Parts: sequence; structure tokens; C-alpha cells
Amino acid sequence: MDVAIAKSEKYASRESGDTVELVERPSGGFSVVMIDGQGSGRAAKTLSLLLSSKAVALLKEGVRDGVVARATHDYLFAFRHGQVSATLDMLSIDLKTRSVVVTRNAEAPMLMHDANGYQVVTIHSAPIGLYQWTKPTVREFPIQAGLKILLFTDGVPHSGLRRGAPPLDFQNLAESVLVDDASSQEIADRVLAHAVERDMGRPTDDIAVIALSIREANDVAMVRRMQAQIPLA
Repeated sequence: MDVAIAKSEKYASRESGDTVELVERPSGGFSVVMIDGQGSGRAAKTLSLLLSSKAVALLKEGVRDGVVARATHDYLFAFRHGQVSATLDMLSIDLKTRSVVVTRNAEAPMLMHDANGYQVVTIHSAPIGLYQWTKPTVREFPIQAGLKILLFTDGVPHSGLRRGAPPLDFQNLAESVLVDDASSQEIADRVLAHAVERDMGRPTDDIAVIALSIREANDVAMVRRMQAQIPLA
């Protein structure tokens, strides 16, 4: 099982309004939290950091994912009075229930591959912060070899639209990147590169991508590894 993240800021912006954090769960497993703050630049980054910190703190306390999403929404709604929005994605590997839990308040679809083939899973919940009774969409899948899940912020579906490119074909994207021999990092990098290419090398929005792959373990020592590559401006 491996998870990977790829990010890029909006062209000519020094800071990305998308924040992604990885946290270990107290009951076993881990969660990845992805927040896309409204707008771009420093204000959006401040907002996404504030919200991700709130969500991560609750996850570390053992709060269930759906409750974390609602609490993060309530926090934003209470202090910004419904004037500011953000999207929220949580991807959790829960070793206690042996399941993958995806909790979302977003706009972009989720792409996945399992025993039923390639799927484009649309979202039925609104971004957090705007409406008082906003609820997340929660999906749960058993941990099984071959499961691949791909999440991304709206910089991916919006890519290319400002220059008149056709809308992104999500089904084709899923079939082209969620291939058996690709690692999670390769999947995330390919999606990010495709979005940047559609924007002619100048992203019109911040982009963040999370990819998860579950495969049979080949490492007898069961070593956990994590690596980060961050360009310095």
C-alpha cells in the first residue's frame, strides 16, 4: 500500500492555496487531508493551513472522519459567517476496520479502479463554509489489493478551460493513469503533468493530487517509508 502527493501552485503565485497533510491515526493507519482554500495566494494558503490544522488535530484525537469534516465546516462557517468557502478531502486507511474511507466536501470527482473496473465517482456535497447544514459525502471500501483511488483539487478539472480546451475526459484519464504497474507517485505525477500541459505550462489555478494504491506486500520487513521533494524558490 502506498500513497503519494503532487502539488503545483498557480502560475506566477509564490504560495499555493492547496494544503495537504499526512497524519497517523491513533487506532492504526493514516489519513491524508487536502484543503483547497477559496482564491489563491497568501490569503488562500492561510485559510487552508488553518482548516487543515483543525482537521488534523481532531484526527489525532481519534475523532471519526465524518465528524471531523462537519466540525471543520462548522468552524469555518462560525468564524467567516458563510462568506468564505473551501473544499475538503480526507483519505483514510483505517487498520482497525480494515477499510479505506473517503470523506469529501468538494467539487471535483474521484477516480478509482477496483474489481468493477474504472469508475468516475461524482460528488454530492457542497464545499464547506457557505451553508450551515453542509454535510460530507462518505464512501468506504474494503482494503483489497488492486484498489486505486485518485483525488485532486479543482485545478485539475479547470485546467485548459480558459484557453478554450474541451472539458477534461475523466473516464479516459482514469483508464490512462490508474494502470496496474504504476506506483502512486507515478499516478499523481502524471495527473499533475497532464493538467499543467492543458494549461500550456502555466497553471491557472493551484493543483494538488493524492493517489493511493493497494498491492500485495513484497517487503518481508514491513518497512514504512516516506519521502518529500520540495523545490525552494
